[in-house]
Amino acid sequence: MTQYEKIKKIEAYVGGYFGGYYQAEIDLEHNSVSWTRGGEGEPVDMAHRNIRSATAKKFIEQLEKLDLLNWEAEYVDPGILDGTQWQVEIVMAGHTITKHGSNCYPEQWREFRQSINTITRKPFR
Repeated sequence: MTQYEKIKKIEAYVGGYFGGYYQAEIDLEHNSVSWTRGGEGEPVDMAHRNIRSATAKKFIEQLEKLDLLNWEAEYVDPGILDGTQWQVEIVMAGHTITKHGSNCYPEQWREFRQSINTITRKPFR
């Protein structure tokens, strides 16, 4: 079993100072997906659905391709105060790994966002 197959849940968040936020939770143990879009701290739109095991497996394969577990813990552009913050929590048996950033991203960020868009069937900007 690879480290990626030990992932139980992915919780991802991206938001800006004035632009609202997107939040996604992909529960790989229970094959479910939750998505929230919010503004000014309040949820504006929410969705929840179940996914097939094959979809969960394909998502895990995508995370491995993106080398998610080996991203740096922090990506920060200190020259920008307001902007976009993001966080990804990777829940595994016994521990959680957190990756986050402020106005700076790993090179695989665009593909990661697309994988969240695909599995949730909702935007994750």
